[in-house]
Amino acid sequence: MKRILSIFLTVVIACSLFAQGDIRFNFHTSALYATYDFVIKLSDSYPDNELKALFRASDYNTDHYRKLITDFDQLKIDYSYAFRQYPATLKAGVMSRDLLERNLAVSKTIDEFRDRSMGILPNEQLSKLAAILECFLPVYQTLAYEPNRAALDVQKEHFLKFVDNNSFSDYFQTGLSFYGTQWDSIIPIELNLLLSPGKGNLGARAFNNTAICEVPPDFKDHITFFVVAMHEINHIIYDNQGLEMKDNIQKWFDASGSPNSQYALLLMNEVLATALSSGYAMEQQTGKADEQEWYANKYISEMARAIYPVVKQYIQAGKPMDEAFIKAYVTTYDTQFPQWGKELAHLFTYRYIVTGSEEDWRYFRRTYRYNSYSRFSAPITAAEIEKAKEAPVTKVFIISKDHKQILDMLKANFPELGSKNPNHKKEFIMALALEDKTKLFIINRHRSSTEEMMKKYFPKNLIE
Repeated sequence: MKRILSIFLTVVIACSLFAQGDIRFNFHTSALYATYDFVIKLSDSYPDNELKALFRASDYNTDHYRKLITDFDQLKIDYSYAFRQYPATLKAGVMSRDLLERNLAVSKTIDEFRDRSMGILPNEQLSKLAAILECFLPVYQTLAYEPNRAALDVQKEHFLKFVDNNSFSDYFQTGLSFYGTQWDSIIPIELNLLLSPGKGNLGARAFNNTAICEVPPDFKDHITFFVVAMHEINHIIYDNQGLEMKDNIQKWFDASGSPNSQYALLLMNEVLATALSSGYAMEQQTGKADEQEWYANKYISEMARAIYPVVKQYIQAGKPMDEAFIKAYVTTYDTQFPQWGKELAHLFTYRYIVTGSEEDWRYFRRTYRYNSYSRFSAPITAAEIEKAKEAPVTKVFIISKDHKQILDMLKANFPELGSKNPNHKKEFIMALALEDKTKLFIINRHRSSTEEMMKKYFPKNLIE
């Protein structure tokens, strides 16, 4: 009897995992998350903004609160682990910060946040984070919330219309169908409305099952705000494609035979989210796709516009993306944008940089600010070369000491270097195409800085 019951329970659980019923969209305005965002924007590592100006001019600008901001900056709250059975870069790893931010967005009190977050961080770090946020709650309330309470109510009213008329639910189902993603209907999508004083602060980000939707107090284009939110929610759907679909996507790109296949694949997550939102959702809401730039990055915006007719055909036919779609996608990339494989701004959007100098890291962060995958590591060792080799992204090794030894290690790991014998005593930059369809950059520097060498070798910011 126990065995029969066990089998029955297994069948019930398995069926529920693939239920595709109505998805609940829960709405929140979280003082805890807003306070966390407030403290981030007060930190020294964040650019000047309206909240910093408000704080500096207030009675809260004291040694006590400034020290709390410094303490917040020094908290160690970023940990991660990967799902290694999935193709690299096609499934986001678990980030401790995402889990903490989700808990802030859905918790009503500091104690509830602490309880939800036990185990994500060491208790000492979690307690410090909670204590800092508790101290800043009244600061946020006084400086940001109370002066904008009426505006928040207006934005909330307009935002809820898209929840109440099932727009979020309908387009979520569209995304599930297009991406071929199964979603457990028991798990809701948590929407958090964040009012952000200052112009140009429209945006959204999503992680796990949570979307943070940030809007200025006086923003009037509510359809655009909805579309921006849906863009981020489509990332959730893409990330949660099953292992079989992820394996197929990698296989289909590999089978395309295109020398650009890996960079086209790396671009696809943002491209499809943009086509589904600024293209399809906007067209359904207003009668036409967005006539403005679809994304603040030319590679994403232009590729999304180019592939949108194919995306729309699949949506209208109720078909999930398949091998034929991937072939059309890669062909579009190859024929319409063949020059992108030489443009550094595109290649360094996905980068693994190994160097012994923090100034090198700062150069790449400053010069190639937009990135979808960015890892910096040091020093250059055999183990680090192996890790970089396994990452299907642009690889950059900057050699500033032990030049011959490191070049020999690189030659041993990358067959493409086998016939090349660069003089390790001289400065040079090499840019090579690798078997995994990505680029390898080797910067061998002595007296010059990385910035000086990059400007010398790539004055037009492209490989010639």
